[in-house]
Amino acid sequence: MLKQCKRNKAYYTAHRADAAHHKSIRNAHSGVRKTPSELRAIADIIEPLIAKGQSLNHICATHLDELGISERTLYNYIDQGVFKVRNIDLPKKVVYRQRRPKKVLTKLEYQYRQGRTYEDFKSFMEANPDLPVVEMDTVKGGRNKGKVFLTMIFRRTSFMLIFLMNDGTQDSVIQIFDSLTEILGVSLFKRLFPVILTDNGVEFKNPQALEHTRTGLSRTRVFFCDPQASWQKPQVENNHRLIRRILPKGVSFSPLTVADVTLICCHINSVLRENLDNKTPFDLMDSKDGKKLLSLLQLSPIPPDEVTLSPKLLKR
Repeated sequence: MLKQCKRNKAYYTAHRADAAHHKSIRNAHSGVRKTPSELRAIADIIEPLIAKGQSLNHICATHLDELGISERTLYNYIDQGVFKVRNIDLPKKVVYRQRRPKKVLTKLEYQYRQGRTYEDFKSFMEANPDLPVVEMDTVKGGRNKGKVFLTMIFRRTSFMLIFLMNDGTQDSVIQIFDSLTEILGVSLFKRLFPVILTDNGVEFKNPQALEHTRTGLSRTRVFFCDPQASWQKPQVENNHRLIRRILPKGVSFSPLTVADVTLICCHINSVLRENLDNKTPFDLMDSKDGKKLLSLLQLSPIPPDEVTLSPKLLKR
């Protein structure tokens, strides 16, 4: 009887009804839910700051009330071409592949690594869990020989120190350690840098000279990552990306001065970090020793809207 009925019929299918419901919700939440004047106000805030190399996280953390939208929504608007800013203008979005846990084996333990391997580091930290750890590395400029950065980052605060060296030799690294000891004094140096973790670069292969002053006083303990395992000191490696936003690979460091490097250091450490609850490394250097270090090295924070992480920072 039903098949002979010529009237229009409607059949209810549960999964189709559910799909249609969710589609209507997506459509309701999609699109730009701001007036043209509100979008212009947002553009006036973000565009000059992005031109300085600031990340959207930094901008949103400092202008959340003025923007009135979340960081995710701001990314969506940029993806949709709402502003003049494009994705190519944003600091590079880095996707990290999960590393396979594996032990790096070495056939020969060199003399400089005796008692200072990554396994020794882990054992030492298990016995001394309250000691702060500093990761250390170098950053090179162009292919030609020239000036090199020595970088040291405090794991607890993500604060990175940058020192300018004439070259990447052992003597230059030792000279930085001796100069820093002279400025801070052995006691403060030892409290700030009790444990240093670095890689196996030739510039670090005289740990005795790094661990002791020229008069033989102990000032730190140096440990080495496994060969080809830079992921064991992730913070300093990640912060090098901020340096490269100001000084891209291939750019020579030879024209740089100590004042230039101090400026770079202040701007990098003034960036609000999501992993620091939207605080800056400067904010976390609030201990008595931390404040004294900043004072002696003449390092001070940059106002949020003046932070610049692009080659424009060093334009003369």
